Amino acid sequence: MGAGGLVELDKLEINLRRRTSWEAIDLGFALARRWFMPLWLLWLASAAPLGVMLFLLLHEQLWLLILLVWWFKPLYEPPLMFWMSRAVFGEQLTVKAVLRQWWTVVRPQLLLNLTFRRFNPSRSFTLPVAILEQLRGKPRRDRLRVLGKNQHAATWLTVIGIHFETILETAFVAVVFMLIPEDLRWTSLNDLIFAPGRIGEWLQLAGGLLCMSLIAPFYVAAGFALYLNRRSELEGWDIDINFRRTRERLKKNRTHLTGKYAGSNTSKTARKGTAALALVCLLGFLLPGLPVEAAQSVSVSDAKPVIEQVLEDEAFGRSEESHYWQYIGQPTADEEADNSWIIDLLEGVFKILGGFFEGTAEVGKILIWIVGITLVVYLLYRVAGNTQWFNRFQRKSGRVNKQLPVELFGLDLRPDQLPDDLAVEAHRLASEGAFREALSLLYRGALVYLVMQAHLDIPDSATEGECLELVKASRSRSEADYFDRLTNHWLQMAYGHITPEAAPVLSLCDRWPEVYSNVDG
Repeated sequence: MGAGGLVELDKLEINLRRRTSWEAIDLGFALARRWFMPLWLLWLASAAPLGVMLFLLLHEQLWLLILLVWWFKPLYEPPLMFWMSRAVFGEQLTVKAVLRQWWTVVRPQLLLNLTFRRFNPSRSFTLPVAILEQLRGKPRRDRLRVLGKNQHAATWLTVIGIHFETILETAFVAVVFMLIPEDLRWTSLNDLIFAPGRIGEWLQLAGGLLCMSLIAPFYVAAGFALYLNRRSELEGWDIDINFRRTRERLKKNRTHLTGKYAGSNTSKTARKGTAALALVCLLGFLLPGLPVEAAQSVSVSDAKPVIEQVLEDEAFGRSEESHYWQYIGQPTADEEADNSWIIDLLEGVFKILGGFFEGTAEVGKILIWIVGITLVVYLLYRVAGNTQWFNRFQRKSGRVNKQLPVELFGLDLRPDQLPDDLAVEAHRLASEGAFREALSLLYRGALVYLVMQAHLDIPDSATEGECLELVKASRSRSEADYFDRLTNHWLQMAYGHITPEAAPVLSLCDRWPEVYSNVDG
């Protein structure tokens, strides 16, 4: 597969023909579906050991662990490329065989791949040049300049791959969250994605590894197909393959015909051979006597007109002159002389900028649309999730006239059933080990405040989780955080029968007066 080496095209297992870049990417996806399992196992075999090692070092900083696993992608992709470079020529190596020479495959230009080239959007397309052609330095740059001319599909492949990974990871977290019973959900889906916490970070790490492993075979295979398509276009592989097939077909037909008529034409062939031999001998005696004009040397002055006469033939090409009109304005002679260097300078600058931004404008336009649509969807989601925000514009008299609930979740919400100093009573119960009674008293007091004084509209059919969402949507951040901790401890105690430690319960008791200082007792 080297740039200047021999390629065994007769062993190629894919149909090479003229394809656009997008058709080549589709061919790569087909190869990834065909060989998905070995490619997927090779990616995991490279990523899993590094992930375990990073986990042992950074298990307290999961965000850094996720970032490093993502950053080291160029370490996992070369084995996939190496395996496919053999498979397309009929040599399907085992996963174990590739892993034995893993370091030899990964090592070429690894430092550059993990630093300067990490954010190269055409990484999948340029990877074969380093892994298969073993080029570096100026030969590599010259090779990429030839291969990469007008090749923008690899950049789009990277952009689309990033979006697919993000969508799949978000979907994974959302599905896991929806499978959790509603009463046991410790946070909202929005917080789980954007402010995940410890458990959310674990979910994002698992989802990120799974999604990267699923997308990687398609990403590497599509880049490799783009590379093969470009080499076939430059080196005429498809023409070579067709010539070879035609030669093989003619050879088979000739062998078939020779075998068919060999027995019946033996005598005729012998007679023809004898006559041909006699004719050759006769010509050998006659030809020396014929006059032959010997080659003569020609001087340089005599050869020049002969060469010009030969080159005038249309077979050697021809030159044409064409004329067209171009408006250049009506500058004066002085202005043309003074401004000519400025015009030349501006033309040079615009040519450089035009070459640099060629194809980038369309990418930027689509990225702007994607960002804009994402922001609009997110704002609509936030508005839909904050319906309690509109309640602030309702008249207070309307709230007073509405009949307030006296019971929620089986808890009595009548203020006269609460002790005079709720926090002190809850602290006393927690100190005596009655954690369930203490949490129940704190939770009831918080609900009384939210319903009676904060006028929070909590439906009778609401669950503890829905009540927590209403508080987060309409109350202050500090109050929402306190109610979140209180709700989690209450749910674990009431439904999970998990006895909490004394310290967090006493902390809730101590903080209760500053959060709900004016609850009617």
